[in-house]
Amino acid sequence: MKTVGIDTVTLLLPANKVALLEPARFTPNATRVLGASNYDLGRGKYLTAVCNPFKKDTQEFGYLPYLTLYVGLRGGGLSKGLRVQYSAPKLIRGNNFDETSETDFEPICQLILDGLAHYKVRVWGGIETIKDAQCQVIHYSKNFALPYTMTSNQVLREIRKCDVNAWKATSEDKYSNGGHGYKTHTKHYELAFYDKVAEYFKGKRGQPHYDEDITQLSFDLFKDVERKKIPEVFRMEVRLGNPRTIKTALKNARLPPDDISFRTLFSSSYSQQILQHQLDDYYSRYPKIASADADNELELLSDLFVQNPNRHMSTILAAIGLYTLNQQSGVREIKDVVGVKGVDALHRLSKKADKELRYKTAKPEVFELLRAELKEFRPVYLADFFE
Repeated sequence: MKTVGIDTVTLLLPANKVALLEPARFTPNATRVLGASNYDLGRGKYLTAVCNPFKKDTQEFGYLPYLTLYVGLRGGGLSKGLRVQYSAPKLIRGNNFDETSETDFEPICQLILDGLAHYKVRVWGGIETIKDAQCQVIHYSKNFALPYTMTSNQVLREIRKCDVNAWKATSEDKYSNGGHGYKTHTKHYELAFYDKVAEYFKGKRGQPHYDEDITQLSFDLFKDVERKKIPEVFRMEVRLGNPRTIKTALKNARLPPDDISFRTLFSSSYSQQILQHQLDDYYSRYPKIASADADNELELLSDLFVQNPNRHMSTILAAIGLYTLNQQSGVREIKDVVGVKGVDALHRLSKKADKELRYKTAKPEVFELLRAELKEFRPVYLADFFE
């Protein structure tokens, strides 16, 4: 069975493919939004109406998608459509821990259609319209069962060492039970790494920071179950927030970028290739000096001194300083300390350490593990961790 590492998806259904039989279910009333003139759209030239499930809806029907009706003024005139947002694992499994498989595609499409029917939304073309709908947002993800000797915090310490581009923001979160999360992001793109189980428990106390899908059917998973004494679970998630970002990710992963239909993107090979490319690209920013094969600074000094007899001692000592700092924190944190005035000098020192000095290196175990697991792409299920 082939795993499909997909979590949150937003589909776009054209206005001519849907009929809202009860427009009053939307807020504001969908009739008002659909009947808006160019003047009514205001300065933003855009209006929306939402239809989200109430608690009674979830109790009666189960997990339901979130709907957003929109009307916008574009170059070619008025554009209208219905966005359907949902978590694929929650829809088919009742939780967003278990990973979906390619055999889940038909049932997921049918459940989306059934959910829309619950909202009294008729879809012309039925399930085929759902399959062919364009993806506006898609989150590719993978769970990793870590070895007994490794924790999520150890993985994140290595992740944070990568020199993320300055135009990408980074953020970190700590959960009260010891879990951590870290992500790098732009407006429509996020690459997130986090302790998956700790994130679940954080969700019991409030909206989770790293898994931003709404909490329907998520946090009763640990009720009346006992966790086995097994390794921790680490999660990697690539969040693509608009069609342009999706197409760029496809192109970078050497996949055809033109077709972003749900039918095409719900694919084991697509999710695997995108996740692999994103991890490889991220690792390419890992500073070489951080992977120096030495037990301590004195051993590294000896290695550098012997292998680089013609280098100035200041260059060698600067490399040892970078090695020490990278053991304690990430490159972005080091840049924050030295500020704008010190960044250029830091880059020069890093380049010398990476390109001009000879020393023994060892590829970090963390990245070796993640790459090996992505190559295998085996499914990880909640039942493996609880009894």
